Amino acid sequence: MKKNENITGGNLIMTNKTIPNFGTFQEARDFWNNNSLADFENDLEEAKEVKFTRKKLIIAIDLEKEDEKRLRLIAKQKGVKYSDLIASWVKERLNND
Repeated sequence: MKKNENITGGNLIMTNKTIPNFGTFQEARDFWNNNSLADFENDLEEAKEVKFTRKKLIIAIDLEKEDEKRLRLIAKQKGVKYSDLIASWVKERLNND
């Protein structure tokens, strides 16, 4: 079988697909939601070293159960994730000081 060929139902089909260079995680997610990694197995190579960096810091905070419930309710009413609500409140406070 040649590069980028698949056998489907006993027939050889040329896919002529290549993995694009993604500009965003959204583009990558959309592409992989609609394509199979198996279609590109001949184009793949083993990564020598992979490093992931975060632009955001993840922290844990202690909340009373009732405060957490109120926070989730407010976030739901605003139509946002509760973690995003907390982050926006922290930014507001930092900008006001």
